[in-house]
Amino acid sequence: MPILAGEIVTADKLMRLQPKTYDAVGTTTQTGPLTDVDVTGATVTFNTTAANATAVVQAVFDIDYTGATTTLGSGRLNVDGVGESEYAIFRQGSATGGRATVAQNYRVTLASAGSHTLKLTHTVPTNCRLQGVYTTLTATVYEVV
Repeated sequence: MPILAGEIVTADKLMRLQPKTYDAVGTTTQTGPLTDVDVTGATVTFNTTAANATAVVQAVFDIDYTGATTTLGSGRLNVDGVGESEYAIFRQGSATGGRATVAQNYRVTLASAGSHTLKLTHTVPTNCRLQGVYTTLTATVYEVV
């Protein structure tokens, strides 16, 4: 629903033109092996007033290796209960110890108006842990007029 010439613009329409940013930071260290679990604290819930809002999300995962492993680990965004297909992938190699900060960007469409939840999930192998306090989710939501 566009703003037409001669139309009286309401405060509601103007508010929808302003992008809204939401941030979340993980709160705990989670030690592997773990498969597809929520990053504690890295969740945002918000409401949209119109269908087809767009969320641009940056997800950053902080991984700390406690020993040698060659198994892949991953992190990803979950939108309203559904995991996105793009992953942030990490792998240590054969050395003992180490640290990695890996990121992934997303652009998702929120098909319906109403409440939405964005959260980070991760999979970490044995000898690996996710450092929650350095793992973040930043989402900017753009609504259509």
